[in-house]
Amino acid sequence: MKKKLFLLSIGAALSIGAFAQSTSLRHAHAGPTNATVATRDNGSNYRITAVGGTDTLTNWTGTDTLALYIVGSNADSGYCAGTDVYGDQAFGERYDFTSADSSLKVIGLVALFGGSVNPASTNHVTFDVWSVAPQSAAPFSPVTGAASAFWFDSGLPNAVLTSQNVPFTNLGISTVYGGQDTAKIFMFTTPTAYLTQSFFVGFNITYTFGGGDTIGLYSNKDGERTNLFSLSGADTIVNDVNASQYNDGTWHDNGADNFALAYNYFMFPIVSVGTPVSVKGITRNNLTFFGNYPNPATDMTNIKFSLVNSTDVTVTIMDMAGHTINTISKTNLAAGENIITVNTSSLPSGDYLYIVHTASGDGIASKMTIAK
Repeated sequence: MKKKLFLLSIGAALSIGAFAQSTSLRHAHAGPTNATVATRDNGSNYRITAVGGTDTLTNWTGTDTLALYIVGSNADSGYCAGTDVYGDQAFGERYDFTSADSSLKVIGLVALFGGSVNPASTNHVTFDVWSVAPQSAAPFSPVTGAASAFWFDSGLPNAVLTSQNVPFTNLGISTVYGGQDTAKIFMFTTPTAYLTQSFFVGFNITYTFGGGDTIGLYSNKDGERTNLFSLSGADTIVNDVNASQYNDGTWHDNGADNFALAYNYFMFPIVSVGTPVSVKGITRNNLTFFGNYPNPATDMTNIKFSLVNSTDVTVTIMDMAGHTINTISKTNLAAGENIITVNTSSLPSGDYLYIVHTASGDGIASKMTIAK
């Protein structure tokens, strides 16, 4: 069977709606009660629990940061997606595709971590793919005085479908203070079976906070995720996108029940799609991605996608080490199907990565091959 590899980066990135701002804060979660949230490490004195931690971790631009939990006025309680004083156990993000496209399986993921790692560390993360749990009653009352009987999670992480252990020291985190962290590819020794429904990808961790390792997964800026809720009759459905597993083993949607953190993780599943001509497209909010053709390419290739609403779109071409080779920006592309043609005549033969992302924050990445 002919197969094609896709790297998916699906990120909803808009502002928090007024509805989300009335949600509860870290309800029933063990930890300091005076915790607040900061989206930026404001200085070295906020790193007192880390060893050689960095001041600022960035994703796409200098304004995007890795969110921190801040306890009190002068203490860092850890990362919102990584080691923290709360003892959070796992972090996952959801990806959706048409159930008719059941020739899809997850074979790995790409992730970008930052922070501080002791060179002698024996800690590790376990990358996971989870199935999606059925809709269930939300474990909180998002609005003060509201009846919780009318609030439901659309589906949080459920059963582990495959996993892979990776030491902290192999996550691509710079060993030099202020150095550049590197996004890395992590392949599963055993890929998932072919999937027939949506899935979560993410990682779980076991650690002693403050023991020399303070790591976190990069994210886009807090407040850039929207569509937190939808209505179904008299019920309000939490559109579970990214979630954290608390130290009691329960999963919680970040935007609804984890300090109302409306961001998305820098973590892309790598999926293998059989018979790509039958793929209906992989959708996240405003963007549906169909891949590129021809692939392999010689002098040019076409990247095809569709938009629900008109928006600006950027295509970033990178080598497999993550170095940017070219950036193509298109302003105010119309809703509907679009094709961006990429000139590949100057690229040597080999594999490359391209990321399609919109001004509204949706993004999908894929692998293309140049053959000459």
